[in-house]
Amino acid sequence: MTAIARSSRILALAAALSLAACGDSSPTGTPPPTGAPAVSKGIVSAKGSITVNGVRFDLSQANVRIEDNPNRPESELKVGMVVKVKGTFDDRNGTASEVEAEDAVRGKITAETLGSIDVGGHRVEVDDSTEFEDNLLRLGSVAPGDRVKVHGLPMASGATRATRIEREAGSSDDFEIKGFVSGLVAGPPAAFTLKVTPDAAGSYAVTLAGGAALPAGVANGSYVEVRSLAPPAGNAITASAVELEDAKLGEAGSEAEVEGIVTSGGSASFVVAGVTVVTGAGTVWDNGLPSDLVPGVKVEAEGSLDSQGALSAHKVSFRSNVRLQETPANVVAVDPHNGTFQMLGITVHTSDHTEFKDSSGNPITLASLGAGPALVRGTLHRNGTDVVATRVELTSDDRPIVQGPVSSASAAGMTLSILGITVNAAAAEFRNQQDAPVSSDAFFSAVQAGTVVKARGKDAAAFSGSTLAAKEVELEGSR
Repeated sequence: MTAIARSSRILALAAALSLAACGDSSPTGTPPPTGAPAVSKGIVSAKGSITVNGVRFDLSQANVRIEDNPNRPESELKVGMVVKVKGTFDDRNGTASEVEAEDAVRGKITAETLGSIDVGGHRVEVDDSTEFEDNLLRLGSVAPGDRVKVHGLPMASGATRATRIEREAGSSDDFEIKGFVSGLVAGPPAAFTLKVTPDAAGSYAVTLAGGAALPAGVANGSYVEVRSLAPPAGNAITASAVELEDAKLGEAGSEAEVEGIVTSGGSASFVVAGVTVVTGAGTVWDNGLPSDLVPGVKVEAEGSLDSQGALSAHKVSFRSNVRLQETPANVVAVDPHNGTFQMLGITVHTSDHTEFKDSSGNPITLASLGAGPALVRGTLHRNGTDVVATRVELTSDDRPIVQGPVSSASAAGMTLSILGITVNAAAAEFRNQQDAPVSSDAFFSAVQAGTVVKARGKDAAAFSGSTLAAKEVELEGSR
């Protein structure tokens, strides 16, 4: 069974609940035949072989490539690296034939703030999921003047969201960055515009130093690595070398999945990690709705590649799969957007990456919280218990809500454990992923560790201590 089984598993679940899956007969949303070649691009989330996009890959037969260097030991792969894995896999396990790891930026730190560093003047944003070699000191473990290697995801602004930051030896001013070519002038003198993603707002004007040449085959749309002996001057880079990189996710017809931050587009067509993703009526939306698909959200898209390299998605999964609703308490603000508060006894962390708004969509700050209920969307914190908020929105709905991955479930006891909260579902209505009612037996048979479930109480009094008396529980996603 290959990665296409992810979508099949959702359809099979719907059939098991005697309900039609969301879809039609159009190609988008229909998985390719089992046995198709497969590739997965995402962030290494665990070692012990490696886990990428929720799949644990056996690397015993894999050629590990680090920055184009083949046959590297598995030990050189680290949590937080962005990798491309080729092989065979299902929704939990796989066998890799090749793993490629490429960093995004290398250079000397020129500035540091609360939530970011500048590497050679290039903005690198840091959040709670960013891995450091020293995860205790984190940003405190690096400082201006240090050389670093950054693994990360491109952003619409032209910055990079760091997934891993490693210190490098030496003190040279050498600078490296990868991106897409546009406005190519073959020259002489040769020049082009470089963007970290084709639709990025920010860009660099690249010219070639004496003795440097463009690689054969470079064209508008090419993905390249630019190296220079000095950091950019403003938005200008004098390149000592330009190397053509492979930005293709896979071959036409391949089953593929890609994880990253949406940089442009909407639910019908969007760009993530430089890959165009097209959806249709048959696309399954996991842990969110099509209306949630906006630039800045982190998603995983699964489907098949067409001849132009676009991915026709049979499934789109939102990575912010946690929801909490209650009146925030114990608000601690470092500044208007960076701080913590508690909801349902869970500590919520906010940062400059968190979107704050009132019920009308107007901007707010941490100072606005505490007078009434709010809805938080986010992800599980790296400590495994707290929540990192991607959005905080004031609401008039005081019904408590907890949504997240289930850690344990008891059909006999009619209980679920979500984010450390015990959900008592004895008096609850049960719904499947299409929001249709199902029996409690069908619901619990579909739940396993990691299944995302949303539980909602009748009113504010439904939550007490660490227990939520649920009026409704609903399947939201596979992980």
